[in-house]
Amino acid sequence: MTVPEPAHPVDRLRDGGWARIESEQRVLARLPVVTVHGHTVVYGDERLRERVTDATGCDRPWRFFFVTRLGLSPSPPGSIPSMVARIVRSRVRDGFADRLRERGFTDVSESRREELRVRSGERAGLAGYRARDSLDCADGPADLPVEGWVGIWSHDGTFYVAGGAYPAVDLGDALGIDLETDPGAFRTELFELIRTVGE
Repeated sequence: MTVPEPAHPVDRLRDGGWARIESEQRVLARLPVVTVHGHTVVYGDERLRERVTDATGCDRPWRFFFVTRLGLSPSPPGSIPSMVARIVRSRVRDGFADRLRERGFTDVSESRREELRVRSGERAGLAGYRARDSLDCADGPADLPVEGWVGIWSHDGTFYVAGGAYPAVDLGDALGIDLETDPGAFRTELFELIRTVGE
């Protein structure tokens, strides 16, 4: 099954210094009644990456944003059955935690849940996560707290998933470099990006 690329704020991301770093289609889950396919696009904050690399020699994506459009096969008739929706939401949250671990984060745990109204009018169920990012920079090792969020909602029978992660501390203080970052601003921007998905 081919799933169209999810609508997302490409121009806003590009103008904000983000660059596409991944794009893939794959089967995300096989459930008793449907198979869940996903088309995922991932962006990294390249401006922040370059600034930290220049100061420390640590070349890595410090924060990322992703968006996924889900497709179900066979397509359920009419509205999405509540049982299927519930299972998909649970698999999405588990899958996001696994994605954080695949990126090298440790001590990943769900911290809280919230709701966010997206621009299409639906309410996205958000799950927040805490994790640790252990790295070995030229100036010595560092162990940074990380926050991640993933949201899922459906619009006109299509599921959308969006989220990302960012350092939960000022990188300048944590790494001892002349750079000021604001975790609160990172969170606000992530939520704004999530709101625009699917437009």
